[in-house]
Amino acid sequence: MRDEVHAVGYRRLDEPRPVWPGWPIARTLLVLAWRRRATKLGLLVCFGVFGVHGVWVVGQLVAKRYFESKANSALLGTDKLVGQVHEALASYVSVQFFTTALVLAVVAAGAIAEDRRVGAFELYFARPLSRMQYALGKLLGAGIVPLATLVGPAFILWLAAAGIAPPSLRGELWWLAVPALASATLGAAVLTATSVGLSALGQRARTVGAVYVAGLVILAGVTEGLAESGYPSFGYLSPERDLRTVVDWLLQVGNQSVAAKIIPGRPPTNSDPIGSLLGLLAWTGAGLGALAWRIQREVRRG
Repeated sequence: MRDEVHAVGYRRLDEPRPVWPGWPIARTLLVLAWRRRATKLGLLVCFGVFGVHGVWVVGQLVAKRYFESKANSALLGTDKLVGQVHEALASYVSVQFFTTALVLAVVAAGAIAEDRRVGAFELYFARPLSRMQYALGKLLGAGIVPLATLVGPAFILWLAAAGIAPPSLRGELWWLAVPALASATLGAAVLTATSVGLSALGQRARTVGAVYVAGLVILAGVTEGLAESGYPSFGYLSPERDLRTVVDWLLQVGNQSVAAKIIPGRPPTNSDPIGSLLGLLAWTGAGLGALAWRIQREVRRG
Protein backbone atom coordinates (compact mmCIF):
# COMPACT_ATOMS: atom_id res chain seq x y z
CA MET A 1 0.00 0.00 0.00
CA ARG A 2 1.54 3.25 -1.12
CA ASP A 3 0.76 5.76 1.64
CA GLU A 4 2.39 9.02 2.63
CA VAL A 5 2.75 9.79 6.33
CA HIS A 6 2.04 13.35 7.50
CA ALA A 7 2.28 15.04 10.88
CA VAL A 8 -1.37 14.30 11.45
CA GLY A 9 -2.70 11.08 10.02
CA TYR A 10 -1.92 9.89 6.51
CA ARG A 11 -3.36 9.97 3.01
CA ARG A 12 -3.16 7.50 0.18
CA LEU A 13 -1.19 8.60 -2.88
CA ASP A 14 -3.20 9.07 -6.04
CA GLU A 15 -2.94 6.19 -8.46
CA PRO A 16 -1.50 7.18 -11.87
CA ARG A 17 -3.99 7.33 -14.68
CA PRO A 18 -3.89 4.25 -16.89
CA VAL A 19 -2.45 4.95 -20.34
CA TRP A 20 -3.34 2.90 -23.38
CA PRO A 21 -0.12 0.99 -24.22
CA GLY A 22 -0.29 1.87 -27.89
CA TRP A 23 -0.16 5.64 -27.35
CA PRO A 24 3.50 5.80 -26.19
CA ILE A 25 4.44 3.79 -29.28
CA ALA A 26 2.61 6.23 -31.56
CA ARG A 27 4.02 9.27 -29.74
CA THR A 28 7.58 7.97 -29.97
CA LEU A 29 7.18 7.42 -33.72
CA LEU A 30 5.98 10.99 -34.22
CA VAL A 31 8.58 12.59 -31.94
CA LEU A 32 11.46 10.85 -33.70
CA ALA A 33 10.08 11.83 -37.10
CA TRP A 34 9.62 15.47 -36.09
CA ARG A 35 13.35 15.78 -35.41
CA ARG A 36 14.12 15.21 -39.09
CA ARG A 37 14.33 18.14 -41.45
CA ALA A 38 12.73 16.12 -44.24
CA THR A 39 9.53 15.80 -42.19
CA LYS A 40 9.21 19.55 -41.77
CA LEU A 41 9.96 20.10 -45.47
CA GLY A 42 7.30 17.59 -46.50
CA LEU A 43 4.72 19.18 -44.22
CA LEU A 44 5.58 22.56 -45.72
CA VAL A 45 4.83 21.18 -49.19
CA CYS A 46 1.51 19.80 -47.90
CA PHE A 47 0.67 23.20 -46.45
CA GLY A 48 1.45 24.79 -49.82
CA VAL A 49 -0.94 22.42 -51.60
CA PHE A 50 -3.62 23.24 -49.04
CA GLY A 51 -3.01 26.97 -49.47
CA VAL A 52 -3.28 26.83 -53.27
CA HIS A 53 -6.57 24.92 -53.13
CA GLY A 54 -7.84 27.22 -50.39
CA VAL A 55 -7.25 30.23 -52.64
CA TRP A 56 -8.97 28.35 -55.47
CA VAL A 57 -12.08 27.61 -53.36
CA VAL A 58 -12.30 31.16 -52.03
CA GLY A 59 -11.82 32.57 -55.54
CA GLN A 60 -14.62 30.39 -56.86
CA LEU A 61 -17.13 31.53 -54.27
CA VAL A 62 -16.12 35.19 -54.39
CA ALA A 63 -16.61 35.15 -58.17
CA LYS A 64 -19.99 33.45 -57.81
CA ARG A 65 -21.07 35.97 -55.20
CA TYR A 66 -20.11 38.76 -57.55
CA PHE A 67 -22.00 37.29 -60.49
CA GLU A 68 -24.96 36.05 -58.41
CA SER A 69 -27.08 39.01 -59.44
CA LYS A 70 -25.96 38.78 -63.07
CA ALA A 71 -27.39 36.66 -65.84
CA ASN A 72 -27.16 32.87 -65.65
CA SER A 73 -24.85 32.86 -68.65
CA ALA A 74 -22.30 34.87 -66.71
CA LEU A 75 -22.46 32.40 -63.82
CA LEU A 76 -22.00 29.48 -66.18
CA GLY A 77 -19.02 31.23 -67.66
CA THR A 78 -17.60 31.60 -64.18
CA ASP A 79 -17.99 27.85 -63.59
CA LYS A 80 -16.08 27.08 -66.77
CA LEU A 81 -13.30 29.45 -65.74
CA VAL A 82 -12.76 28.76 -62.02
CA GLY A 83 -14.71 25.50 -61.66
CA GLN A 84 -16.86 24.30 -58.77
CA VAL A 85 -16.13 23.33 -55.18
CA HIS A 86 -16.60 19.66 -56.12
CA GLU A 87 -13.69 19.94 -58.53
CA ALA A 88 -11.45 21.78 -56.06
CA LEU A 89 -12.02 19.18 -53.34
CA ALA A 90 -11.39 16.31 -55.76
CA SER A 91 -8.19 17.96 -56.96
CA TYR A 92 -7.03 18.54 -53.39
CA VAL A 93 -7.48 14.91 -52.34
CA SER A 94 -5.71 13.65 -55.47
CA VAL A 95 -2.72 16.00 -55.25
CA GLN A 96 -2.35 15.79 -51.48
CA PHE A 97 -2.32 12.00 -51.71
CA PHE A 98 1.13 12.17 -53.31
CA THR A 99 2.54 14.87 -51.03
CA THR A 100 1.33 13.02 -47.95
CA ALA A 101 3.06 9.90 -49.26
CA LEU A 102 6.33 11.85 -49.24
CA VAL A 103 5.85 12.73 -45.57
CA LEU A 104 4.92 9.17 -44.65
CA ALA A 105 8.03 7.94 -46.42
CA VAL A 106 9.96 9.76 -43.67
CA VAL A 107 7.62 9.23 -40.72
CA ALA A 108 6.49 5.63 -41.16
CA ALA A 109 9.40 4.09 -43.05
CA GLY A 110 11.15 3.09 -39.85
CA ALA A 111 8.02 2.20 -37.89
CA ILE A 112 8.72 -1.54 -38.02
CA ALA A 113 11.98 -1.66 -39.95
CA GLU A 114 14.03 0.11 -37.27
CA ASP A 115 12.54 -2.08 -34.55
CA ARG A 116 13.74 -5.09 -36.49
CA ARG A 117 17.19 -3.63 -37.09
CA VAL A 118 17.89 -2.81 -33.44
CA GLY A 119 16.10 -5.87 -32.04
CA ALA A 120 13.44 -3.90 -30.20
CA PHE A 121 10.75 -6.58 -30.45
CA GLU A 122 12.16 -8.43 -27.45
CA LEU A 123 12.00 -5.22 -25.42
CA TYR A 124 8.45 -4.41 -26.53
CA PHE A 125 6.98 -7.83 -25.82
CA ALA A 126 8.91 -8.38 -22.60
CA ARG A 127 6.30 -6.12 -20.99
CA PRO A 128 2.54 -6.79 -20.93
CA LEU A 129 1.99 -5.58 -24.48
CA SER A 130 -0.15 -7.48 -26.94
CA ARG A 131 0.54 -7.75 -30.64
CA MET A 132 -2.67 -5.87 -31.39
CA GLN A 133 -1.65 -2.95 -29.15
CA TYR A 134 1.76 -2.76 -30.81
CA ALA A 135 0.25 -2.81 -34.31
CA LEU A 136 -2.42 -0.23 -33.45
CA GLY A 137 0.20 2.01 -31.87
CA LYS A 138 2.30 2.00 -35.05
CA LEU A 139 -0.76 2.52 -37.25
CA LEU A 140 -1.95 5.38 -35.06
CA GLY A 141 1.41 7.12 -35.21
CA ALA A 142 1.53 6.85 -38.99
CA GLY A 143 -2.18 7.59 -39.43
CA ILE A 144 -2.00 10.92 -37.62
CA VAL A 145 0.01 12.28 -40.56
CA PRO A 146 -2.66 11.83 -43.28
CA LEU A 147 -5.32 12.86 -40.80
CA ALA A 148 -3.47 16.17 -40.35
CA THR A 149 -2.53 16.70 -44.00
CA LEU A 150 -5.41 15.10 -45.92
CA VAL A 151 -8.60 14.58 -43.90
CA GLY A 152 -8.45 17.64 -41.65
CA PRO A 153 -7.64 20.16 -44.40
CA ALA A 154 -10.34 18.64 -46.64
CA PHE A 155 -12.85 19.30 -43.88
CA ILE A 156 -11.54 22.87 -43.50
CA LEU A 157 -11.89 23.51 -47.24
CA TRP A 158 -15.46 22.22 -47.19
CA LEU A 159 -16.32 24.23 -44.08
CA ALA A 160 -14.90 27.41 -45.59
CA ALA A 161 -16.81 26.79 -48.82
CA ALA A 162 -20.09 26.19 -47.00
CA GLY A 163 -19.54 29.24 -44.84
CA ILE A 164 -18.79 31.82 -47.53
CA ALA A 165 -20.92 30.39 -50.35
CA PRO A 166 -23.81 32.53 -51.60
CA PRO A 167 -27.22 31.45 -50.27
CA SER A 168 -28.20 29.94 -53.61
CA LEU A 169 -25.26 27.48 -53.46
CA ARG A 170 -25.03 26.81 -49.73
CA GLY A 171 -27.68 24.10 -49.73
CA GLU A 172 -25.87 22.26 -52.53
CA LEU A 173 -22.57 22.33 -50.64
CA TRP A 174 -23.82 20.85 -47.37
CA TRP A 175 -24.02 17.32 -48.76
CA LEU A 176 -20.40 17.49 -49.96
CA ALA A 177 -19.06 16.87 -46.44
CA VAL A 178 -19.73 13.12 -46.48
CA PRO A 179 -18.18 12.23 -49.87
CA ALA A 180 -15.26 14.64 -49.39
CA LEU A 181 -14.35 13.26 -45.97
CA ALA A 182 -15.02 9.67 -47.06
CA SER A 183 -12.63 9.93 -50.01
CA ALA A 184 -9.97 11.67 -47.91
CA THR A 185 -10.31 9.05 -45.17
CA LEU A 186 -10.01 6.27 -47.73
CA GLY A 187 -6.81 7.81 -49.07
CA ALA A 188 -5.46 8.17 -45.53
CA ALA A 189 -6.19 4.51 -44.79
CA VAL A 190 -4.41 3.34 -47.96
CA LEU A 191 -1.33 5.47 -47.25
CA THR A 192 -1.14 4.42 -43.60
CA ALA A 193 -1.54 0.71 -44.25
CA THR A 194 0.84 0.53 -47.20
CA SER A 195 3.59 2.61 -45.58
CA VAL A 196 3.57 0.65 -42.33
CA GLY A 197 3.17 -2.63 -44.22
CA LEU A 198 6.20 -1.91 -46.39
CA SER A 199 8.16 -0.95 -43.28
CA ALA A 200 7.31 -4.39 -41.89
CA LEU A 201 9.00 -5.98 -44.89
CA GLY A 202 12.19 -3.89 -44.73
CA GLN A 203 14.97 -3.43 -42.24
CA ARG A 204 16.26 0.12 -42.81
CA ALA A 205 14.16 3.26 -42.74
CA ARG A 206 15.98 5.04 -45.60
CA THR A 207 15.66 2.05 -47.91
CA VAL A 208 11.98 1.59 -47.11
CA GLY A 209 11.24 5.28 -47.63
CA ALA A 210 13.02 5.40 -50.99
CA VAL A 211 11.32 2.21 -52.19
CA TYR A 212 7.92 3.49 -51.06
CA VAL A 213 8.11 6.78 -52.95
CA ALA A 214 9.79 5.29 -56.02
CA GLY A 215 7.36 2.40 -56.13
CA LEU A 216 4.34 4.67 -55.86
CA VAL A 217 5.58 6.99 -58.60
CA ILE A 218 6.73 4.22 -60.95
CA LEU A 219 3.58 2.18 -60.41
CA ALA A 220 1.41 5.22 -61.11
CA GLY A 221 3.35 6.08 -64.26
CA VAL A 222 3.48 2.55 -65.69
CA THR A 223 -0.15 1.69 -64.99
CA GLU A 224 -1.27 5.10 -66.29
CA GLY A 225 0.56 4.50 -69.56
CA LEU A 226 -0.77 0.97 -69.97
CA ALA A 227 -4.32 2.03 -69.14
CA GLU A 228 -4.21 4.78 -71.77
CA SER A 229 -2.60 2.44 -74.33
CA GLY A 230 -5.49 0.02 -74.57
CA TYR A 231 -5.02 -2.03 -71.38
CA PRO A 232 -7.54 -0.44 -68.98
CA SER A 233 -7.37 -3.26 -66.43
CA PHE A 234 -3.86 -2.14 -65.44
CA GLY A 235 -5.31 1.16 -64.22
CA TYR A 236 -6.82 -0.62 -61.23
CA LEU A 237 -3.35 -1.57 -59.98
CA SER A 238 -2.46 2.05 -59.19
CA PRO A 239 -3.74 3.26 -55.80
CA GLU A 240 -3.46 6.88 -56.93
CA ARG A 241 -5.59 6.30 -60.05
CA ASP A 242 -8.06 4.23 -58.04
CA LEU A 243 -8.43 7.01 -55.47
CA ARG A 244 -8.85 9.61 -58.21
CA THR A 245 -11.63 7.50 -59.75
CA VAL A 246 -13.46 7.04 -56.44
CA VAL A 247 -13.11 10.74 -55.56
CA ASP A 248 -14.53 11.90 -58.88
CA TRP A 249 -17.36 9.38 -58.52
CA LEU A 250 -18.29 10.38 -54.98
CA LEU A 251 -18.04 14.12 -55.60
CA GLN A 252 -19.71 13.89 -59.02
CA VAL A 253 -17.10 16.05 -60.70
CA GLY A 254 -18.15 17.35 -64.09
CA ASN A 255 -16.10 18.79 -66.93
CA GLN A 256 -12.64 20.13 -66.18
CA SER A 257 -12.38 23.89 -65.76
CA VAL A 258 -9.58 26.21 -66.82
CA ALA A 259 -8.34 26.49 -63.23
CA ALA A 260 -8.10 22.70 -62.90
CA LYS A 261 -5.75 22.60 -65.88
CA ILE A 262 -3.42 24.96 -64.03
CA ILE A 263 -3.50 22.75 -60.90
CA PRO A 264 -2.86 19.25 -62.30
CA GLY A 265 -4.90 16.84 -60.22
CA ARG A 266 -7.40 15.16 -62.54
CA PRO A 267 -5.83 13.02 -65.26
CA PRO A 268 -8.00 10.24 -66.78
CA THR A 269 -9.73 7.84 -64.40
CA ASN A 270 -10.85 4.20 -64.47
CA SER A 271 -14.22 3.34 -65.95
CA ASP A 272 -15.52 1.34 -62.97
CA PRO A 273 -15.45 3.16 -59.58
CA ILE A 274 -16.47 0.00 -57.72
CA GLY A 275 -13.45 -1.80 -59.14
CA SER A 276 -11.25 1.09 -58.05
CA LEU A 277 -12.76 0.97 -54.55
CA LEU A 278 -12.01 -2.74 -54.35
CA GLY A 279 -8.48 -2.01 -55.53
CA LEU A 280 -7.96 0.51 -52.71
CA LEU A 281 -9.33 -1.95 -50.17
CA ALA A 282 -6.97 -4.61 -51.54
CA TRP A 283 -3.95 -2.29 -51.09
CA THR A 284 -5.06 -1.51 -47.54
CA GLY A 285 -5.54 -5.19 -46.77
CA ALA A 286 -2.13 -6.06 -48.22
CA GLY A 287 -0.43 -3.50 -45.98
CA LEU A 288 -2.23 -4.70 -42.87
CA GLY A 289 -1.50 -8.31 -43.81
CA ALA A 290 2.22 -7.59 -44.14
CA LEU A 291 2.21 -5.91 -40.73
CA ALA A 292 0.38 -8.82 -39.07
CA TRP A 293 2.70 -11.36 -40.70
CA ARG A 294 5.84 -9.57 -39.54
CA ILE A 295 4.64 -9.18 -35.94
CA GLN A 296 3.57 -12.83 -35.79
CA ARG A 297 6.93 -13.98 -37.13
CA GLU A 298 8.99 -11.83 -34.80
CA VAL A 299 7.00 -12.89 -31.75
CA ARG A 300 7.43 -16.55 -32.59
CA ARG A 301 11.13 -16.07 -33.23
CA GLY A 302 11.52 -14.29 -29.88
